[in-house]
Amino acid sequence: MITCLSRIITKCSNLNPYPLASFDEHVAQTKSNLAFLSSVNPKINNYLDWQVTTCFYTSLHLVNAHLSTYGLQYRKHHDVNYGLNPDVQLSVSKLPQDEYDAYIALQRLSRRSRYLVNEKELHSTAAFFTYDKHIAKAIRHLDKLLNYFATVYKLDIKPVNFTCPDLKQSDNLKYFHLV
Repeated sequence: MITCLSRIITKCSNLNPYPLASFDEHVAQTKSNLAFLSSVNPKINNYLDWQVTTCFYTSLHLVNAHLSTYGLQYRKHHDVNYGLNPDVQLSVSKLPQDEYDAYIALQRLSRRSRYLVNEKELHSTAAFFTYDKHIAKAIRHLDKLLNYFATVYKLDIKPVNFTCPDLKQSDNLKYFHLV
């Protein structure tokens, strides 16, 4: 069966001359992004925007690994969101509500850090910067997604060291050891 919508690329389509990244390649990129995040975190405390963005792209590779198990790859973020949305009854790749919400929150935090915008205040002319509370939120969301995908796909993802004054041991993070 060939699915040929402009927004979806499938592995079974001969219309796509470019091979899709595999599940294992996306997982390898996830692990690489985590290692990068852990290595830069203690060195670049003034660049929280890049750390938040790295959290989002780490989650994006987890999601793309997940989608690859269905032979799917989407071209646009809103199409990925639709494919993951638990309210889309016909979606074969939907996530549980909590994990979907965590992914969407990471996407919004990343957009804030990259464009200095807050989607809740679109009419504001103020710049919205990234602070410790935002990286803490991003880490909590990413930890939730790492836990979900590692459990579902039996991934061997090692915890990494991380420093953030707004994270506490009581957050019970599984993939981030607070130092």
